Amino acid sequence: MRQKWSCLALASIRITEFTSLKRYIHERRNIRKTGKMGLILTSIKRIRPKNIGCWLTDQISQPNRFRCLFLQRTAWGAFSIYSHIKRSNGKPKIAYSTKSKAENAAVDMTKKYGKPFTVYKCLFCDGWHVSQDPHGLPVQEKSTEAMALEKYAKKLTVQAMELDVEKVLSTAIPDLAPVYGGFRGRSLSSTKQLHAWNTMMEAGINQVIDLRADYTSDFYSELCRKSGISYFHYSVSYEEVEQMARLFPEFCRLIDNGRFYIACAMGLHRTDIALCTYWVFYAADKGIAPPEIRGYRRVDGHNTGKIMRILNALYKYWTTQNGKEPMPITVFRERKEIINELSKN
Repeated sequence: MRQKWSCLALASIRITEFTSLKRYIHERRNIRKTGKMGLILTSIKRIRPKNIGCWLTDQISQPNRFRCLFLQRTAWGAFSIYSHIKRSNGKPKIAYSTKSKAENAAVDMTKKYGKPFTVYKCLFCDGWHVSQDPHGLPVQEKSTEAMALEKYAKKLTVQAMELDVEKVLSTAIPDLAPVYGGFRGRSLSSTKQLHAWNTMMEAGINQVIDLRADYTSDFYSELCRKSGISYFHYSVSYEEVEQMARLFPEFCRLIDNGRFYIACAMGLHRTDIALCTYWVFYAADKGIAPPEIRGYRRVDGHNTGKIMRILNALYKYWTTQNGKEPMPITVFRERKEIINELSKN
């Protein structure tokens, strides 16, 4: 009985494929008979009007929109049925449910084939397709970072006056969490998080605080500059405690301003350290609550040793530099103990 149903299912699939192929052959014959007019009529019949607005909005947002729409007019190829199906067999091209997923696929294909790929909204289905970019430079002449800057670095015409928390959370960035009027999470300079860059700006983020000590690329700062976002590199490292102390007042000012995005590579450990230094040496005196510990948690097998090392180094540095302790040692120990307790939750 099971074998009988399997045969029936296979037969049903083959009939469906045969029907689709038969329809494709019929359309191809009509197109050959009637030429371009046949292609136009076939395409018009199958276009979903609701997708035209989304396609046009996407095209207008492109940096080379004038060339694609009016000079070389390559963008209008989306109205051909062959933007949705393959010429060779009439089967639909791979469709991605969102633009960000299609862009990730385009980046992977660019790396794999050594040719630039782009994405476009399909007028015949509700998805997005990937195709070779006729206007792109050879990959060896354009780095991945250069392509990312070209795609994501855009200044907003209207700046948000307040932080839209729900919109930021909708980006689903790993380890994303609100803190002190801003957000913490994984670095937005990662290719896996770049899809959220424009959404973060639209939500009101106007300041990026980069905590990585070993990050030497200019990409993140350049992305911020071209997008009209302020960039502040606050390197969190035991070897750079003196620089941390020197930049500490500016770091605290930026946290107080809110609407920031603070991150190290993973948005966990250095971010914990930076926020703890902010609270112990500054915010606690103002009655502000301590930050949530998200990286150095006991339940994950970590302890607060590295946080304490930086706190002790800063305490010692300021004591030596100023000739007096930044706070009584008993108060300092109490605050460190609070952090230790928070790490257990």
